[in-house]
Amino acid sequence: MPSPSNSPYLNQSVAGGNLKSAIDNLVHSHLTDIGPSILVRVESVDAGGASITGKVDVQPMVHQQDAVGRPFPRGLIHNVPYLRIQGGTSALIIDPQPGDIGFIIVAGRDMTHAITTRAPAPPASFRQHSLEDCIYVGGFLNNGPDQFIQATSDGWRIVTPGTVDIQASKITANCDIETSGDMKAGGISLKNHTHGGVQSGGSNTEPPS
Repeated sequence: MPSPSNSPYLNQSVAGGNLKSAIDNLVHSHLTDIGPSILVRVESVDAGGASITGKVDVQPMVHQQDAVGRPFPRGLIHNVPYLRIQGGTSALIIDPQPGDIGFIIVAGRDMTHAITTRAPAPPASFRQHSLEDCIYVGGFLNNGPDQFIQATSDGWRIVTPGTVDIQASKITANCDIETSGDMKAGGISLKNHTHGGVQSGGSNTEPPS
């Protein structure tokens, strides 16, 4: 029976400690290689407009750290597709703006081919959980908006400092419509239009029929 002095095995307590440390270091090393889903700030936007969804360049907002805890910033992530609320050919288009804060979701494999072809495709490389393979979802922690659509307990509220441009073949409203301003139909003002061929007097016109 082999004695402890000529045993080919390491001391059990030492070996167990070394093995655990080695496994912990290996697991930690692999975990640090996985691209995290983190907060980012939009630096530039290639907006898609009313066509295919665009892309953004984003700056990760959570720094990396070295072995002693010293932080150092991550680099920009370029050409990141962003989320748009869309079903078929119907969409709500609110393109990101520089300075927006959002989140990136990292894919498990290289999705370059799938993005390029917009069809099922094999991974473009063997990389996994890389920050290069992510999509941008916004926004979080942003300032209050100047224009918005809000659902309240009383109904819907649309607010904008600009104009509302509706392009449609027809608008049907099954409700009363009130306005504090003027209305025009065919360039004719509801408030300020006049009728010719009438005589002054104290009588009122008949209601519309």
